[in-house]
Amino acid sequence: MAVIVIGFVVGHILALALLYTLGTLYWQLYQLYQFHSWLRRSGKAAPPDASGIWGEIFDAVYRLQKKQRKSKRRMRQALNRIENSTAALKEGVIMADSNGNLEWWNNSAGLLLGLQRPVDRGQPITNILRNPEFFKYFTQKRFGEPLVIKSPSKEGVYLELQTTLYDQNDHLIFVRDVTRLHLLEQMRKDFVANASHELKTPLTVIKGYLETLSMFKDNLPQSMQRGIVNMTDQSLRMEHLIEDLLLLSRLETNDQKEPHQWLKLEDICETVRKTALPMMTEQHDISFQIPEDSYIYGATSELYSAFSNLVVNAIKYSPEGGHIQVKWVQHDFSGVFSVEDEGLGIDPRHIPRLTERFFRVDKGRGSNTGGTGLGLAIVKHVLIHHNAKLQIRSQPGFGSTFSCHFPTDRVRQEALLATVATDVEGSPEETNATLDATEHSPETSANTPSA
Repeated sequence: MAVIVIGFVVGHILALALLYTLGTLYWQLYQLYQFHSWLRRSGKAAPPDASGIWGEIFDAVYRLQKKQRKSKRRMRQALNRIENSTAALKEGVIMADSNGNLEWWNNSAGLLLGLQRPVDRGQPITNILRNPEFFKYFTQKRFGEPLVIKSPSKEGVYLELQTTLYDQNDHLIFVRDVTRLHLLEQMRKDFVANASHELKTPLTVIKGYLETLSMFKDNLPQSMQRGIVNMTDQSLRMEHLIEDLLLLSRLETNDQKEPHQWLKLEDICETVRKTALPMMTEQHDISFQIPEDSYIYGATSELYSAFSNLVVNAIKYSPEGGHIQVKWVQHDFSGVFSVEDEGLGIDPRHIPRLTERFFRVDKGRGSNTGGTGLGLAIVKHVLIHHNAKLQIRSQPGFGSTFSCHFPTDRVRQEALLATVATDVEGSPEETNATLDATEHSPETSANTPSA
């Protein structure tokens, strides 16, 4: 308003208005230049002197910067404490993004796995840990159970890896040295295997003498006859226990590994049926619903052991008879072998422990039925070898259902096999060779069967 009055007095209103506008613009540009220069110096110094709106802007920005610097200091201190605390851990800790690229690890992880900074930062962890079991574990996201592998940087050291997903499927990996536990477990397995093997020789001698005494049993007193019968029964039970221990030891250590091949499921179940028939009473009724065109990829003796154990258990723990149903159902993504009985049933609180060695829900009943307590442990390890899982559903007084779930790459139908065969041209030898090539062994480490 003052500029207009002065311009009216001197008679040059437009000229004075233009000079005022240019002066104001110059002042604003100068203040903006000072603001920019101050920010380029990171704003650490006090803001330049200014008045009016620019003074308020300088003061507000300066306060925000001071507050931000305090927050950054607190955050840096917290991060330093976290890094120092994780660096002091004996267990290794690794952070990787959703694609498995390494972002951060503590000192223990670097020592246990041979990780080096900054070379390995940003590298896929599967490129650093070149272990087939770890590759399957990580790429197939089998994080339900920990994985034990040999250390890539330390000879004779065994590591347990446990992976947890967080945020946007990022990976938090814990690494623990379990060499001592692994050696103790190996010692236990070796002891059981060696002790079982050594027991076979004296037991064979005892059985031989008992068989000889049995030939003259009728000429002996009644009390001695009962003793010979009891000793024969107990030696037979001991023989079954030793056989189960040796089988379980071979399954745990993968000794004398049987090759896997395509097997007709109906043939395996027919052998199981013949084994089970002598154990059945008139009260038992068993039915097999196995489609003729069902095939499974696996080891004959191992699958027979698993299936027969499930069927025999159903007979043993159905003392009053009842119907036992054995069936095979094939879905789009799996094949399920199930054994359903109408027996005593199992309390749900015992189900998680059923696959433990020598575990029995009822100790007395286990002895009466002659079980060794190893049947379901054998089933578990057979299913591990076949990438399968065991599911148990039971209720006291209403029977039980044991289901073996096999992955899709281990189940086939005859029609599919025939299609593959007809697509192959050439001699029968060439056809067989091609089929063998398509029957690639899908043997990968599976999760422990869960109850």
